[in-house]
This record gives sequence, structure tokens and C-alpha cells, in this order.
Amino acid sequence: MSAFLNEILGRAEKLSSVNYQEDINHAVVNASDGRQHTAKKNVPLFTGTSSDVDLASIFRASENLWSKANSNSTKKDFLFGDKGVVFGVTAPELSSTFCERAVEEEDEDVQADVQRVRVEAERAFFNHVLLSKPQTTLSATSNLQKPNQTLGNDFRMPNSTSSSRRELLFGDKIRKYIRSGKRKDISELLCSVNDDPATDTILVDIWHEAAAMMTKKLSDNRDENSTSRFFVENACHFLHKQYIQHMTDKVERNLELAQRGGIPGTKGLVEAFLKIAADDPNAEDGVINGLPVWEVTYHCFRAGELSAASDALNQLNNCPQSACLVQSLHHLDKYNKLDSELKKKVKVEWRHNMNNIRDKYKRALYAAILGTESPLADSLENWLWFQLIPLHIDPHMTTTLFVEVQKTISVDYGEDYFMRSGEFHYYFTVLWLSSQFEKAIQLLTNNNMILEAVHLAILGNEFGYIRCCADSSAPLVVSDPAQPTVCFLNIPRLVVTYTKEFELTDPTRAMDYFFMVKGFKTPSGADVFEKSVSRSVYLCNSRDEIDSIVGNFDKSGKRCRGLIDEYVEDASPIIESIAFDTETSGSTLEALRLYLLASCPGRAVNLLSSEISTALRCERNDLQNLKEVAVEYWPLLGRAQASDYSELAILVDLIKIFEACATNKTEEAFRWSQELRLLPVEAGGVAVAGDEFHLVPQRVREVIPDYCLAMMKCMVNALHEKHNPKYLKQVKAIVLYAATINFKFPQHISSQLLKLQAAVNL
Repeated sequence: MSAFLNEILGRAEKLSSVNYQEDINHAVVNASDGRQHTAKKNVPLFTGTSSDVDLASIFRASENLWSKANSNSTKKDFLFGDKGVVFGVTAPELSSTFCERAVEEEDEDVQADVQRVRVEAERAFFNHVLLSKPQTTLSATSNLQKPNQTLGNDFRMPNSTSSSRRELLFGDKIRKYIRSGKRKDISELLCSVNDDPATDTILVDIWHEAAAMMTKKLSDNRDENSTSRFFVENACHFLHKQYIQHMTDKVERNLELAQRGGIPGTKGLVEAFLKIAADDPNAEDGVINGLPVWEVTYHCFRAGELSAASDALNQLNNCPQSACLVQSLHHLDKYNKLDSELKKKVKVEWRHNMNNIRDKYKRALYAAILGTESPLADSLENWLWFQLIPLHIDPHMTTTLFVEVQKTISVDYGEDYFMRSGEFHYYFTVLWLSSQFEKAIQLLTNNNMILEAVHLAILGNEFGYIRCCADSSAPLVVSDPAQPTVCFLNIPRLVVTYTKEFELTDPTRAMDYFFMVKGFKTPSGADVFEKSVSRSVYLCNSRDEIDSIVGNFDKSGKRCRGLIDEYVEDASPIIESIAFDTETSGSTLEALRLYLLASCPGRAVNLLSSEISTALRCERNDLQNLKEVAVEYWPLLGRAQASDYSELAILVDLIKIFEACATNKTEEAFRWSQELRLLPVEAGGVAVAGDEFHLVPQRVREVIPDYCLAMMKCMVNALHEKHNPKYLKQVKAIVLYAATINFKFPQHISSQLLKLQAAVNL
């Protein structure tokens, strides 16, 4: 028997390219009438009297065509006509056709691998934990003194005992901002966290500085001259307020000496302060109200209110040696900006008198106007003020001049100087007030203050103050090699690092923060927020947790709202993206439900059809589960296109037939197969079924070989127990159908079909 089957397969290979459809039909008819010249006697097809005769009857009619194999033009691609199936090895003429199909299948596999790699890359991005640590280099290479006014002399790290409460407070403010549709003032919300009595004073100072610089959303480009002037104005205004507060605190601690007497305004404050702190033994050009006139003028200027020194300036009008300086101060009091020609005169006057001036406050006023070294730059705030005030009063200030100040702070002095004793807040102050926000945020992160860093970054990004890095896989801060003061902050990386601690325990809060970076892209080009939601679903431990995020179906089949609906009006695109990631990860049934939640019934139907088709072909044991899923979501799946829905319906019916065949419920399998009308039940219907095969959906076609084999086994087993003519007709029809349709059967299935057909004749 084995040798005979090998001969059959060999013939199939050699005859696969022969043009024969009409001839074989004619030959079969002749064989049944006893007119074929090679037949020695009349032997009906499938008589069951001899296995050799019955098997050979299929091929006997081809003997007339055997001699024509080399002479006939080859136009057909398959063994049994242009709609037949090839038993055995593919003929040479078919190589291009099947190579194309193989290439397509290979491309699909490669594409699936690419998608899996993409999803894993995105998850790796979210698994990232920032490893950078504080790296403080201690050195002292400058004569700049430590600040001793606003910030105090004793530096200490913020108290961490209330950090958990502070995190929750910040999270609550972010949530309120999002729920308001981003209409509330985020700066006010975040700064209000410091109203908590447990807040450390250093943290309060940080947020005061933040609020002082970020007062409104930027309308211009970050590097425009108007933006630079805006930053300088804000910084000077903050330093003026800080100095007023410094004088106020000192007066209140020395009320007896100050003798302010309830006099309001800056003038009264300055006079009260100088009664305590006047310290220039070299005062020049007289006094006013018993106080050095230049000292009064300087403190009013330092407080940002030259108008309070009007009496002193009027008295100085009679000082010819400093006429240009006095004139410039009058001009500033009136216009807030210094005339260029007047500045030139002040510069000439300074050069002429600089060696003769001993009053340090008078010298400080020249320094403030001309931008020279000042004897009063004795604290951090004073030093920074003397760096910025010349730009503030210059009507022609440009970004280039501002960049020079930034370079002095972060490059010339830098971390080596400002953090020589570990006082990160001093360095933060000069970075922030010089609008080097990215470096200031990096400094906080490196000093284990990521809580403040991430919220300052969010605030700066919302107001347009932060230069954002386009590459989310880049380091936290990326500097421009050509311009060391220009830096770009990787905000998604910062948010990922911050949310890492609570993304599992508080996914809602984590999602709030990722919504704040919506629009940023992951390394693979996907939206950070969408992929964060996908990751949250991936990390869920139960269906209920997933439903709380993406929603679920009510009894009527309508989608109920989930957490995702609080962020976007239409959650369908995001849920569809989650479904795709879930499908790529291999969670097919969950992906199916997510596609339905995303109002994508077509993708759900195609996914379930593919899964059923694969399960049928691979003889998986989850067919019953797939059928139950199809039944559960059948009304929702029915919203797909009719063609896709029909394909799924056929595959679900095939599950029932396969189950009946597996349990030897022959009659049920035969009846359901007959109702499905996919396989002919007798030889007479083979031609029609073959002609209609091109109408069979693709995923159903892929199951046809396994379907034929399952039915064949079921029918043959039944025939072994009891002869039944209709089952025998079904067996014959399956063999002819397999030989007629335009589809390549796997070789192992072809062999089993022939063996089973042979077994019927034993």
C-alpha cells in the first residue's frame, strides 16, 4: 500500500502543470461508461471492492494526457485544473506564485515582530529610572561672598517627613487643573501647596522665585529680545521685593532704634532702615534728614523706587562733580530707561572721578548704571541685582547681552563655585532668576528634589518657558554644544522617573501627570499619554481594574465611561491604540473587547476570525472559549461590515462542526456541514463548489484543508462502524473537492486524505 501511495504522489507532482480540466471530466465520464481505451473492464468509481482500483480510478483518466505533458502549453497552475489543489511538491511553474504568497506571509511575520519590538521599546521607556545623582565639586575660585540676607546664613536640607503629604497635595492641584479644562491658574494652584504649615522655608523660597519669573504664558519665542527683557524685568522686580522685605524684617526686629513712627512708603522704610544700618564713614555730599544722601538714594534705587529718593536727588542737583549721575537718576525716575547719550556722559564722568570717589554708595550707583564692579555686591541677591539692573534700564537690551550674564553664572562660576559647600538653593536661585530654567530643574533632580523639579517643569511647560527636548530617550538635560547656555529639558523622562514610585499603587495620579505631557512622543514616535494609559492597562491585575480605566459595557451594549474619559472627549482612538498594543502582546481576547469598546467592530471581528482560524488549523483546545466569546459579543460584532461578519459566522459554525467531528457525532457534523454548504455532500456538487470557491472568505479558505480532514476522519470512522451511503458519498465528494478547488493543501493533509479514502475500501 505504501509503495502505491508513493506512486500516486509522484504522478501528482509530474502532472501538476498539465492543461487537463476538460479532458479529465471527459475521461471520468468515459471511465464510467466503460469506453476508456486503457480500462480492461468496467469498474465503477468508489466501488469499495479493491483499494487499488478505487485509488487508481482518480488518476486512470489521466493516462491519455500523460503523453501530452511535454507538448501541451502549460497554462494551468494546479493539478486538477485552474481551481484544483496540489497534492505533493509544488511544480516549477508554481514557484513564483507560491513564493509571492510565502513572501507575503513572511512580511506579515516580520511586521508582527516589528510591532512587538515597538511595544517592548515603549514599555522599556516607561520602565526607565533616572540614575543621575548629585555630583557636587567643591572648589572656591572666586571672591564672591556667600549670601547673608534673604536666604540666611545657615543652609539645611528640606524636611522630608512631610514629603508624602506634599506629593498628595501637588497631585490634588494637578487634578484640579486638569478637571477645570486647564482654565485655572496652574501657578496659583501649585504655589498654594506651600500654604501647608509643614512646608519647609527653603521650598517656600523656591516657589516664590518660580512664581516671580513665571507670571504669564509666553506669547513670543523664548529667544526673542522681548522675552529676554521680560525675564530681566521679572527678576529685577523680584529682587526689589526681596530687598524691601529684607529692610522690613530688620526694622521690625529693631523698632526702638528704627523709630519709623508709622510712616508708610519706601521712603520711610529706607530712613528707618538706615537709622539701624547706616555704615559708610566716607559719606560724601551731605546728608538729608540726618542720613547720608547717597546712601538714601542707593537704597531707594535698590528697592526699585527712585521716586522715594526725590528729595535726596533734588539736594544732589547742587553737586557739580556728579551732575551726569544725578541727571541719569532723574531720567530713570521718570522713564525707567536710560538714554544712550546720557549713559555715555555718565561713563565719561565716572572715568574722570572714579579715583576721587570714596562714598561706596555713590560708586555703587555708577556701577548699577554702567554695569561695572560694585563694592556692594556682598550677597547673592545684591550680586545678581548688579548683574541684571544694567540690562533692565538699557532701552536697547538684546538677548546677546542677557546670554553673557547667563554664561557668567552657569559657565564662568557654575556649580563648582555656587555649590562649594553643598548649598544647592543658592545656585538654583541664580539659575532660575537668570531664566536658565532647565539647568535649575536638573539641579533639583540631582539633589533628590524631584518632587519640586517635576512640578516646576510642568509649570514652565504650561507657560511656554521651558525648551523641550524632542527626543524623549535623551538625557534629562541636553545642552547645545555651540551655545552652552541653551539647554533642552526632557520632560517625559522626568515625569516617568517621578511617577515610577506610585504608578502601581495610584494609577489615577500617575495618569494625571502623563496627561500633562500629552503631545510628547516616545522613542518610537507614539504619544506619551496614550502609551502611559496602555501601560496602565498592561499593569492591571484584573478585569475590574481595566474597566475602571477604559470603561465597560452596560446591559444594553453601550459603553460606560472610564477614567480615560476625564482627559479626552473621544476616548476611542486611545482605546484602539491600547487594543492594538494588547493584541501585539498576545492577549487576543482582551484586545477583542478593547476594540469593541473603541467602537472598532471591524477590527474586533477580524481579530476573532484570525484567532478562530488559527485555533482550528492548530487544533488548539480553546475553541470552546472562543465560541463563547463570539456568542457573548455577538450583537456588538454584528456592527462590523457584512462581509467580515459573515466570515466570522462561518468560522463559528466550523467550530461546532469540528467539535462534533472530534466527538464522533457524525450525524450532527454531517447535518451542520450540509447546512453550511461549504463542502459538497456528494460528487455531483463538486463542480459548483469548485466554481464558487473564490467567494469563500480568506480565513475560511485557510481552514478548508483541516475542515476536509476533520470531516473525512469523522465519516470514515462512521463507515467503519456501519455502512452508510450518504457518508460514503460525502467521502467521495471531499476527495474530489480537494482535487478541484484552487487552493494548496498541506502535504501531510493530502496524504492523510488519500489514506483515509483508501481505508474506506478495506
